Amino acid sequence: MKYKFIPLLVLVLILSGCWDSNEPERLVYAHGVGVDYKDGKVVVYLQIINLQGLAKTEAGGDPSSQNASDVGTGTGDTLEEAIFDLYHTSDRRIYWGHLSFVIFSDEALNAGGFKKTVDFLDRYRETRYRIFFYMTKESVKEAMLVAPIENISLAFSKLSDPEGNYKQSSFIPPINLRELIIEMDEPAYFVSIPRMKVTKQWSGQKEKKKDLLLDSIAVISENKIKTIFPTRAMKGARLVNKNFVRDSVTLFPGTRQDTSVIVYEKKVKMKPVIEKDGKVRFHIKMKLKSSIETMKVDSSPKEYERELKRILKKEIKYTYKYAKEKKVDLFRLSETLYRKDIKKWKEIQKDGEIPLEDDTIKSIKIEVNLQNTGKDKLTPIFEDQKDKGHMDR
Repeated sequence: MKYKFIPLLVLVLILSGCWDSNEPERLVYAHGVGVDYKDGKVVVYLQIINLQGLAKTEAGGDPSSQNASDVGTGTGDTLEEAIFDLYHTSDRRIYWGHLSFVIFSDEALNAGGFKKTVDFLDRYRETRYRIFFYMTKESVKEAMLVAPIENISLAFSKLSDPEGNYKQSSFIPPINLRELIIEMDEPAYFVSIPRMKVTKQWSGQKEKKKDLLLDSIAVISENKIKTIFPTRAMKGARLVNKNFVRDSVTLFPGTRQDTSVIVYEKKVKMKPVIEKDGKVRFHIKMKLKSSIETMKVDSSPKEYERELKRILKKEIKYTYKYAKEKKVDLFRLSETLYRKDIKKWKEIQKDGEIPLEDDTIKSIKIEVNLQNTGKDKLTPIFEDQKDKGHMDR
């Protein structure tokens, strides 16, 4: 009977254990990476996150510990060498599985650091594809030291979790590693990376707080910055973006009737048509809903719809003209033709891009559905004092 237990004892001896596991409290968690280029050297900034901030602070705890972080600096001739320079000063093993964002400086992008960084993150076994990319013309280290307002955890900051902010105001779309790789693999590849700066638009009880503002985009092509799109040139691109959720549009700008409306539930179709002269023209059809946010004077729904269409068409035309002058196909018309008529695309493309002319976008048709739920009724809450005085006379 006793010999029956011998096989079990043998199996116990060859069972694998946990001798090579890493306990969570013994690891240092990389949250963000900054890449800079100075004096011929690659400079890497690494932001470390305190995961205790994700849980509720115990009674008597310090709320500021939720967004406490440290930023380390490493330098080397290559990206890997700079990272290993950081390893030499770390107290514990650095774990990259929670890496959330990457910030480039102008110098790093112009020095060809974009492809090298993307290649490193794509190949490394611990990193994931939900890593968001940004760039700044200011200090990368200063941007990484900006703490979220209201002691929000760093895990939910604008840099690491930008999608919630974008859903409320869909102006500059975030881009993660997965989307970036897909766009770079298109025939005429370029990627648009949000460009940020440090501002002080928020204030605490004692002093103003630093915060981050996404104010433009940097177009990256051929592993360097091709151009920068300012805010005014981005308005026409927001509605064409497939991930658009909602944003504000000002009607009757510069007049006493200036009004704000929210546009949402947008659908866009771009149809390429081959004309008799062999050139390709595009017809843009757009459907969207809108609701009025502020109102100064009484106007008819048709007047609001007519003005909204005019503003949106003007924004799209301006953005297209600005992008064409910079030789950037921001509306991805080349990709649209590639997917719908690859034979024609091959015939007219050059280096993966089709020629863009002033009349390449032949028509823009916009259908607006102005919502009225009762509360946003089409009558002003307060009467205009000038009109009231006129009525009294």
